[in-house]
Amino acid sequence: MRKQSYLVCSAALLFAATACSDSTGLKAGISQADANQLAADMDAVSTIGTSDVGLGVSFSIGVDQSGSSASVAAAPFPIDNHFTVTRQCPRGGNATIDGSVVGTGDRVAHNLTLDATATRTDKDCAFDTREGVLTLNAALAYTGHLNIVGGLLSGLQTQTHSGTFSWARNGTGGNCTVNITSSYDPATHTLTVKGSICDHNIDVTKTRAG
Repeated sequence: MRKQSYLVCSAALLFAATACSDSTGLKAGISQADANQLAADMDAVSTIGTSDVGLGVSFSIGVDQSGSSASVAAAPFPIDNHFTVTRQCPRGGNATIDGSVVGTGDRVAHNLTLDATATRTDKDCAFDTREGVLTLNAALAYTGHLNIVGGLLSGLQTQTHSGTFSWARNGTGGNCTVNITSSYDPATHTLTVKGSICDHNIDVTKTRAG
């Protein structure tokens, strides 16, 4: 059995931070470049694997090349699970995604569709920026969509983050809002993150290795 590891919400996306609580202090806050950098850097923190959402570490929709008929016994089945997963942040702290995931899995056809609705809670989640380490605390609404057909990612894989967060860096800080949607296109290996973060428009495109 050749197993492929698929990330439920790998597309990347996620929220980045920028200071807008003090319109006169943007230099001490988060710049446009910081916001773009964080949007990409935080993608890795938010990824969720199939084992994280209650499907078990042995679950795989990778194509069975052994010729075994064992997988044929696994008919298409509904998925409706609660999940909680905690990820460590690059410079300390963590982010916890807690919520529910619904969808359908089929080990015979090697298909999987999942939609997650959750809350992402950041506790002293710290990231590098050009101006030093930035620490976030947040409770954000999160959604994610994954679709796999025939063992391969198919169509746009998406995530959204929205809500408010607090930030601190180098003795300064503030509060801000975020409303971001990210999508990953497996056909072109292209990740896009769009939306707004504290009065900064976010429109970032990155290409991943195939």
